[in-house]
Parts: sequence; structure tokens; C-alpha cells
Amino acid sequence: MVVKEKKGRKRYILFKHSNKGPKSSLIKFFRKKIGSLEAKIKCKLIKSDIEEGIVRVDHTLSEISRKIMNDESGELKIITIKTSGTIKGLKNI
Repeated sequence: MVVKEKKGRKRYILFKHSNKGPKSSLIKFFRKKIGSLEAKIKCKLIKSDIEEGIVRVDHTLSEISRKIMNDESGELKIITIKTSGTIKGLKNI
């Protein structure tokens, strides 16, 4: 197994949201709350459907990111479902 020290390891978080407002409101939330945390890999919204979405975060921030998403999402009402190291692992749900 190759250790990815320079690139960093990624985690993908599957979440549900209330679908209130446009997709840009989700992007602003992630940039403001999670994007401000210091990490090798920047937070990025990978997929956003009507009620679900996938966000990519650094592996060291996965627990902190989940807590922020669950506690501080406000009217977006984000609830995290599962964390995985690959997108394929989340699509099987």
C-alpha cells in the first residue's frame, strides 16, 4: 500500500438535506464552515440531488466535518448518513 503523504487522503460523506434554497446555498455553507479549516484537501461538493449529496473532505477532518454538518446547518437541515473512502462505496446505498 502506498502512503499518500503529499496528496493526502480523501473521505466522502453522504448526507441528506432539506432542499430549501438553491445548490449555491449548500456550496456557500461548505466553503464557510468546512472550507475554513486547515487541510491538504479542500472541501468540495461532489454531487447534489434533490434530497441527497456527497461532499469530499480531508481524512483528518471527517469527524469534525460531520459534527459541523449535523449541528450547524441551520435551515438546510443537513443529516450525515455515511462516510467512505470511495464514492463507489456510497453509491451502493
